[in-house]
Amino acid sequence: MRASGDGGGGRASGDAPAAPRPPSRPDTLFPGRLGAWAGWVLGTVAATVLFAMMVLTFVDVTGRKLFVHPVYGAYEITEFLMGTLIFSALPLVTAREGHVTIDVLDSFLPVWFARWQQVVVTTISTAALAFVAWRLWVLSASHTRTHEVTMTLRIPHGPFSRLFAVMAALAAVASLVIVWGYVSGARQVRSASTGSGS
Repeated sequence: MRASGDGGGGRASGDAPAAPRPPSRPDTLFPGRLGAWAGWVLGTVAATVLFAMMVLTFVDVTGRKLFVHPVYGAYEITEFLMGTLIFSALPLVTAREGHVTIDVLDSFLPVWFARWQQVVVTTISTAALAFVAWRLWVLSASHTRTHEVTMTLRIPHGPFSRLFAVMAALAAVASLVIVWGYVSGARQVRSASTGSGS
């Protein structure tokens, strides 16, 4: 009879269960340190931009109401900040499968069908994101070639539209990783209660 390792009737030290593997971070765009790093950077950028929008709005409204002197060009700055916020968060939302979905019929579908349904739907999403990235890249090339700028602050459009194209491409990569996870069986079909795959 094996002696207990802690004297309290517990499991012997030789039979100690292996520590469970920590779950992957939900903001990891794709496997590996690069995916985790990219997710952290995008999350930080999105949070920073959101905070900047909040500060700009507060200062602009305060200046307009109290001092009759709003921030010059605040509308244009807000437009670019909003675009940066949306596209920097797009890969994170895609990696978390956080897009809006309709699951009215999901409870009636067999498990095997639901899995391949996710493969088809996510493949379509990947193609759509890749198309958006391609069109934004073409648009950014046009903006750069014509030196298009805003009317008030003369902010160039090209760098922002190119950044948005890269973010859409990252979202397409994250979506493609999800497709492979479902095809290989490494990813489980998400449920309505959890709202994301695992």
